[in-house]
Amino acid sequence: MLGKYLTFLLTLMLVFQDSYLHLVGDKAHLSELKKLCEHAYTCFHDTVITCGKSVNEARTFLDLCDLYEYSCEYNMVFRHVKEEEGICPNPRELGQGVG
Repeated sequence: MLGKYLTFLLTLMLVFQDSYLHLVGDKAHLSELKKLCEHAYTCFHDTVITCGKSVNEARTFLDLCDLYEYSCEYNMVFRHVKEEEGICPNPRELGQGVG
């Protein structure tokens, strides 16, 4: 019974993400996050590697669309920063993966 209840709650959170986001975080963060999510849904991938920074971390993204998608999915605001600042991992030094 508890598992079904948790599944139901998670489903509601996904369906009503905007409503859920109003319960957590401040208005400025939520407003910016909402804009990033809107960009994520309309963005076209161009595979131009991008550096993004949040409050606590910096990440290298495949492109700006990936930055938007990651921000939206994990409810974190990442902002695009210039790669010259040296805060993101160098994509040439990252592992190539398998396959």
